[in-house]
Amino acid sequence: MPIKKLAVVALASLALCALPLFAGDTTPAKSETPKVEAAKGPETAVFAVSGLKDEALVKNLNAALAKEAGVVAAKADAEGGKFMVTFEPGKTNPETLGKAIAKVSPNAKFEKVQGADPAAAKRDCGKCPSKAACGKH
Repeated sequence: MPIKKLAVVALASLALCALPLFAGDTTPAKSETPKVEAAKGPETAVFAVSGLKDEALVKNLNAALAKEAGVVAAKADAEGGKFMVTFEPGKTNPETLGKAIAKVSPNAKFEKVQGADPAAAKRDCGKCPSKAACGKH
């Protein structure tokens, strides 16, 4: 009988010693997959730019934006003093566009981002300021 008690005590102590090894989280490990955001459609950044009636200024703004990846279209509203840049959010952002615009018109001010007009968001190479960055050329 003492050997039986000794065996039970030994097994119990072995189980207690091994308990910390198995005391961790018992749920199966989740694989960490990066969250991929749903692809957003194009957006339009609106900038207040004075002097848009000057065709040379508009041409220079378009040329500066042609160097930026992700620019889909640009449109000047001379009457309202607004310059709208339609862009792909995954490729550029309003801050980058603002820096490009500020090189041509230092007093330009970023106003807002809005959903792009579906007609403006189409890649029409005849109107696209970023022909160099467009995937069609």
